[in-house]
Amino acid sequence: MNEFAQLFAQSGLSLERLHTFLEVAEAGNIANAAGKDPNRNSQFSRQVKDLETYFGIALTRKVGRRIQITNEGQQLAKIIRQQFLDLDRFRKAAEGQKQTLRIGASGSVIHWMLTPRLDECRKALGGAALDFVQSRSSEVVRGVADGRLDIGIVRQDALSPAAESLPLTSVGYSLFLPASLVHKGSKERVGSLLATLPVAMLLPGGRFQTVLDEWIVAQEVLPNVVARVSSFLAAASLVDAGQAAAVLPDMAAAGFREGTVLGKTLSLDYQRELALVWNPRGLDRAGFGDREVKGLATLLKRTAKSA
Repeated sequence: MNEFAQLFAQSGLSLERLHTFLEVAEAGNIANAAGKDPNRNSQFSRQVKDLETYFGIALTRKVGRRIQITNEGQQLAKIIRQQFLDLDRFRKAAEGQKQTLRIGASGSVIHWMLTPRLDECRKALGGAALDFVQSRSSEVVRGVADGRLDIGIVRQDALSPAAESLPLTSVGYSLFLPASLVHKGSKERVGSLLATLPVAMLLPGGRFQTVLDEWIVAQEVLPNVVARVSSFLAAASLVDAGQAAAVLPDMAAAGFREGTVLGKTLSLDYQRELALVWNPRGLDRAGFGDREVKGLATLLKRTAKSA
């Protein structure tokens, strides 16, 4: 008995149509997917209608003057993406290519925690090639859930209850100072250093900067701020260049040349808990499992403690 006979009992289902719909769903609507090409717009509209007829449900809906993807459409897009990932990994295996795992994390985690240990990370993950995808924790969690990412390193408070995860480390913060700006053997307190040295800080608005601003007010310090930047990496580049001091995650120490930057711990009542999250089905498709994930978690925990 052919258990898939019903799938092919009527026309309308094809790889091309499924690929088109995935493009539409990921772009948000047909117009975005087709760009300014009226022929592609017409083709995409027709192929989406073919799939709607085939499945007997609405995959898109009109909201005002815009077309949006329905919940059923989002569910179909997730199924298509997973199946296409399976096919692509099978193709690569058949061609003898290395399997590739996609790891999502913030830019600072990628820069200071993952890339300095690329060889060790790859070894823990069975020699796979790694794609590092920079994204916010909430986006990484969604990407892991829908199969766009295999593994993520995220804030613990961004995890969903159903996610497969392991705690990694608590990230504290220190004031990092270019050695060229500090007198040798300086015993100055952090507050005094913030007031006298040129300082780079994050732009206002984020949770961390709000906590830091409150701490500064409590210390009755007026920092000598010479620049505000959008990321820890940008602030770290100013420290590395000897242009300014900055409050950064402790793991930033991995990015500085030995002896060029000094770190002074802040008495800041704020830590960020990081966790490893993964998609078991995605890893299984690529030939990996819990052993590799736990090996990566062990590696990152160990390196975090020794930092």
